[in-house]
Amino acid sequence: MNNFEDLQNTWQNQSKISATEESFKSLLKSVKSIENKQRTGNAVLTITIITLFAFLLYVSGYKNATFLLGIALMIGSLMVRIGIELFSLRRLRSINFSADYNTFKQDLSTYYSFRRFTHFIITPLAIIIYTVGFIILLPLFKVSLSHGFYVYILCSSIVFLTVFCVFIYRQVKNELNKLRQLQKAD
Repeated sequence: MNNFEDLQNTWQNQSKISATEESFKSLLKSVKSIENKQRTGNAVLTITIITLFAFLLYVSGYKNATFLLGIALMIGSLMVRIGIELFSLRRLRSINFSADYNTFKQDLSTYYSFRRFTHFIITPLAIIIYTVGFIILLPLFKVSLSHGFYVYILCSSIVFLTVFCVFIYRQVKNELNKLRQLQKAD
């Protein structure tokens, strides 16, 4: 795997498939796209964790057990999600693109199954746990903030959650479509 030509030659010399430079570049482009989206998602989640932690320190929330529980659920769900994404990136990078066709397809199928599990089980659980953490904080916000600001936080959080879920849905659909196409490429 020293250079592109070696990789392309290995890919082209496999049985059952006739690879071209274009198809190989397309394959690498799709994989790079998936990697970049996972990195971007991790960056956004990390910024959210830093913001929540700064908010915890700013309002001295560590002095209140209920506040601490709510923030801990929110931060914890995001940290688990980041951990899974980092693990997923490592699995994606471990796929040997110069392996024989059947091995490559099997590795890609395994990765695809893992991503489906992540998107359909882990991600909804993370969103639910994050939302529960936020809901735990609402009574504290209600007593410590003005009624108008509390209503603003409540309404904007509903809008944010809706937009966030739609964004995640589109990203998941896009990633799984790309993986499905790679899996079916013959």
